[in-house]
Amino acid sequence: MNDKEKIISLLNEFANPKKMASFFVKNATPDFLFIRPSGNPIDAKGFEQMLTGDIVQEKAEITKIHRLEYLSDNIVMCIFTLGSKFSYKGAPNDDLPTVTSIFKKVNNVWKIHWMQRSTGNSDLSLWD
Repeated sequence: MNDKEKIISLLNEFANPKKMASFFVKNATPDFLFIRPSGNPIDAKGFEQMLTGDIVQEKAEITKIHRLEYLSDNIVMCIFTLGSKFSYKGAPNDDLPTVTSIFKKVNNVWKIHWMQRSTGNSDLSLWD
């Protein structure tokens, strides 16, 4: 696989509801942060605890990749829409958030370094 295919493969693994909770623990840089829709950051271990606690992930899929840009040989920015169906503290959610992510190549392995998730439902027509 080339680098682009490896990054897309990582995104698809992240979008797997059975792997999502532990994804960052296995595939993130040590200083990784996930910025939640509230604006508050959480690290890989905190994300895993959140997804094995109050959140029950039913479905997730990469709906569309809007941008995949190489910022250097070892840094890629990817912006995508994530179809996500889950419940939070029993309340059902069916979201289509836009997500910004930064990948870093560490020892020749792509790792996720940063991810920020928007709230609510993205208007996909605005990306055309």
